[in-house]
Amino acid sequence: MDSLLETIPDPGPEAAASPEDAATALRDGLGLRDLEDQIDSLIEERDRLREENVALRNRQESLSGENARLIERSEAVRSRVETMIARLRAMEGS
Repeated sequence: MDSLLETIPDPGPEAAASPEDAATALRDGLGLRDLEDQIDSLIEERDRLREENVALRNRQESLSGENARLIERSEAVRSRVETMIARLRAMEGS
């Protein structure tokens, strides 16, 4: 952000001819610093949100994979249980 301040030309000593002008120049300079701080803060927040978004997407992908594996295992167990029930019924009928 220092480069932003470097692009602003120095008004020189004649710019602050009166105390009011000096106060205005000082206030404007502080306002610029406040704006730079806000921009820096927003950039940091954006970076944090991007990282959080990547982590959430990775977590979602992981959970989707786990869900698919659990559904597959559930179907396999259901198939085995149905097979055992069919065998038991066949044994009863004999």
